[in-house]
Amino acid sequence: MIRRLKRKYTLIVMCAVIGVLGLIITAINVSNYTFINSLLDDKLTMLVRNEGMMPEFPPVEKPDEDEGEAEGPENNIPEDQDPLENEQPLPDENTPPENGDTPSDEELNNGDTEPSPEETPEEEEEEDPRQNMSPETPFETRYFSVKFNTDGTVFAIDTTKIAAIDAREAESYAKDLLDSGKEKGYVGTYKFMQGPTEDGKILYVFLDAARELNSYRSFLVSSLVISFLGILLVFTLVVLLSDVALRPIIESYEKQKRFITDAGHEMKTPLTVISANAEVIEMESGESQWTEGIKSQVAKLASLTEKLVILSKMEEGAKLDMNQFNLSEAVYDTCDQYKSSAMSKMVRFDLDVPDDILMMGNEAEIRRCVSLILDNAFRYVSDDGYVSVKVQKLPSGVEMRFVNSADETDKGSLDRWFDRFYRTDLSRNSATGGSGIGLSVVKAIVNAHGGAVHARSEDGRSVEIVINI
Repeated sequence: MIRRLKRKYTLIVMCAVIGVLGLIITAINVSNYTFINSLLDDKLTMLVRNEGMMPEFPPVEKPDEDEGEAEGPENNIPEDQDPLENEQPLPDENTPPENGDTPSDEELNNGDTEPSPEETPEEEEEEDPRQNMSPETPFETRYFSVKFNTDGTVFAIDTTKIAAIDAREAESYAKDLLDSGKEKGYVGTYKFMQGPTEDGKILYVFLDAARELNSYRSFLVSSLVISFLGILLVFTLVVLLSDVALRPIIESYEKQKRFITDAGHEMKTPLTVISANAEVIEMESGESQWTEGIKSQVAKLASLTEKLVILSKMEEGAKLDMNQFNLSEAVYDTCDQYKSSAMSKMVRFDLDVPDDILMMGNEAEIRRCVSLILDNAFRYVSDDGYVSVKVQKLPSGVEMRFVNSADETDKGSLDRWFDRFYRTDLSRNSATGGSGIGLSVVKAIVNAHGGAVHARSEDGRSVEIVINI
């Protein structure tokens, strides 16, 4: 149980770490790939607009280190001269110009007149891709272009800006794309874009993206390797520190197991004494409903105590002696004990158990498991119903299937029935004498054999329990 708890804790933590780290790595790499594609698209757009040629980039102005600060008009005034001496008075609005010229209407309006429709820009200019690029772009960009006539014949091929492609290969790439109708995408390590020219021809520009793609792949591999190493480190820390994190739960569980085991052993003596006293009373005074009630409740409490002790040992990880035995005989012998119950309840009891099915396990615990399931089935079988047992050999092991009719139950999975002290109907279970722990013991026995057990109802009128070992 503690091992399973540690495994589950480690699994949950690692799933959370892998999930979060996976989202982060995915987001970073997607962002990186998007940025690279955007940069390549900008270059291709620029080349297509310039009809396969790299436009000129404005020269970078380098400041002259020998020059001092820029001198303004005020800096030309000698130090010994008052700066106000050269200040000219502002002209009066009513004073006519000295040259006698009359200002025009345009000069009087000081340019406040509305521009003519010809001067108003009709639409904004498109953004220049060069503004987001380095001045070194023309020197580090490798590309080639192929221009087609409208009838699909080659008009011109330019491979002067690349050394890895000749004219024949460039023509082959472009013709394949023209035939497929693709206008944008990748061909190997080349990203291409198709666009029209001013003279109506079709232009394909191919940009060498090998360096960008290699950079992206290197970053992707590095991020995955680092993430893997980080996951290994986190896994190691979780395994080493799981005892510290789960210590309070482990201590509580150990105390609970110890209490159940000790209480089970301590209860055996008083139960034996009570049962013996009830028999003495019957010998002296005869049987009565009181002595019968005492004996019935003592038997019920003794059975419950025994099941709790068995369940505690199973969950504690007790080693079972595993041997090969005849499962068919074990199931037949156990079912024979319930034929009288089937006759008294007037229910049909069907057995489908082939002979000589062998399995590796603990025969005593498997018999107990079958007995507990049949006890539960005959306790809650509907009137004039049926109980069936089927055993079959599978390539993966052995399957035991128990089905009984029921008055009414929930449809779908009923695996919660294997929880300790679970009851669907308290009044019904009390009336039939159930303790709510028998199926928990069944699950513990099956788990100790490395198997699985499930319960379900397809129609709400029957219950099916399947064991695979």
